[in-house]
Amino acid sequence: MWKLPLMEARTSVSGSGDTHIIGVFQDSGKKAIPPKANYGELVEKLRRAEVFKAKPSTSHFVRFGDRKNDENVLFLGLGAEEELTQEKLRVAGGQAWSKLVAEKAKVAVIWVDSFQGQSHAMRAFAEGMMLNAYQLRNYKTKADSKDPSKDPSKDPSKDPSEGEAFGPSQLIFLTREKSLKAQLDTELSQVQATGEAVRVTRDWSNEPSNIGTPSYYAGEAKRLAQQFGLKCRILSEQEAKREKMGLFLGVGQGSVQENRLVVVEYSPKNLKKSPKENGKNGKTIALVGKGVTFDSGGISIKPSAKMEDMKHDMTGAATVMGAILLASQWKVPNRVIAVMAFVENMPDGEAIQPGNILTARNGKTVEVINTDAEGRLVLADALDFAQDFKPDAVIDVATLTGAVSVALGKYCCGILGNDEELIGAIQRAGEAHGERIWQLPLFDEYFDDLKSDYADMKNSANDSNGGTIRGAMFLKQFIRKKTLWAHLDIASTAYNLGHSSYLPKKGASGAYVRTLARFVADF
Repeated sequence: MWKLPLMEARTSVSGSGDTHIIGVFQDSGKKAIPPKANYGELVEKLRRAEVFKAKPSTSHFVRFGDRKNDENVLFLGLGAEEELTQEKLRVAGGQAWSKLVAEKAKVAVIWVDSFQGQSHAMRAFAEGMMLNAYQLRNYKTKADSKDPSKDPSKDPSKDPSEGEAFGPSQLIFLTREKSLKAQLDTELSQVQATGEAVRVTRDWSNEPSNIGTPSYYAGEAKRLAQQFGLKCRILSEQEAKREKMGLFLGVGQGSVQENRLVVVEYSPKNLKKSPKENGKNGKTIALVGKGVTFDSGGISIKPSAKMEDMKHDMTGAATVMGAILLASQWKVPNRVIAVMAFVENMPDGEAIQPGNILTARNGKTVEVINTDAEGRLVLADALDFAQDFKPDAVIDVATLTGAVSVALGKYCCGILGNDEELIGAIQRAGEAHGERIWQLPLFDEYFDDLKSDYADMKNSANDSNGGTIRGAMFLKQFIRKKTLWAHLDIASTAYNLGHSSYLPKKGASGAYVRTLARFVADF
């Protein structure tokens, strides 16, 4: 398995690196400002020649040749200093990583003082680099495997499992301010943890469904929980039957793969039994993830076009897993319960049919109108189960509706819920990491479309109007009184984004892992 690059802060460049990265700002005349320290003369030459103007999202690579002790330099345009934002730094980090990969850099030295000399600024830059360092897991056979000279395992810059260069193995953040080094060490360790957690989410979501089955993810969750020192409980189908999870089990009836409900728990050290003893902290947040490992649509089968992307229909569960891993590494002061409901939706002779009536864990009955509206069935029982932990807030994450793509496109996810303060807190957490979240209404009238003549409710209406809101309104029926709840519909942002330098163009995005970890840290 490939490894993310190591990051460290230094006050001197012992051992040096083959490529140095310098941030360059613009003056009021939109021209590059030569750095006061190293490489100022070179930037001045580029400025006079108008080769490099330091516009945002631009770069200039200078190669000094192959002579010993010569380092290459990557100048990054940052624009006007007063207009620099965390997100712009994150984007610059992603672009820098791509350039380092293209230039086959082994060790990169980032001159922190040229980027404003602030630890939080470098955190955003490092985050962009780390998120772009992800390599899409693939199952290609190695070309030229009979030629030892072309064996990728002989080259330390390549991943032996994939045979492709993946960039520098080390990133050194250099500062002349000794007092800044300790802050940088803390920030970089958190960024390293971010990269590892997002990698888990992306890997899970990208896994083909013949490998990524409910039992596979249950096993991986158990392994990771042990690795990170978390509690893990896995409920089999028999245990789910004892829990009377009729909706969750109904979705999996048509599959040979058995359902799995996975519960992972993180508790901060010194957590008191009484909430009052913990003061502001010590709250319990439940994160609930939809884990449909493949969604054929069931009897209401989907069109064949792009059906291969339905392996990503478990990204809600993957996001929740990444978030609790990151929260544990950040040592957040609140307790986190991750409930992941894994199931495969297939159309065999035992599959649920339109018109069937199922009974939920909370006793409510549901008429199935469309078997492709299965995610809300899975989540309904999982949400009810999660509320047994008496959480202070419940957040569910799901690739729930195609309608959210129609409403919002691919540049943000939708959020709905029953508490404005909770929704606002999640949105602020998203803004801190460049992950956009837009609130949609949840008016009571939307439930009129889900009323059934035969059961307490239907799982779908007879037209496509307000599909995202209707999906959330269905889930709301399983939220108990006084429970704070929010629903994130990530169907349009789960995969194939690529609109930012640190997001993969193909495969899972890993979006909202950072948002949820930040939320549970600050709630």
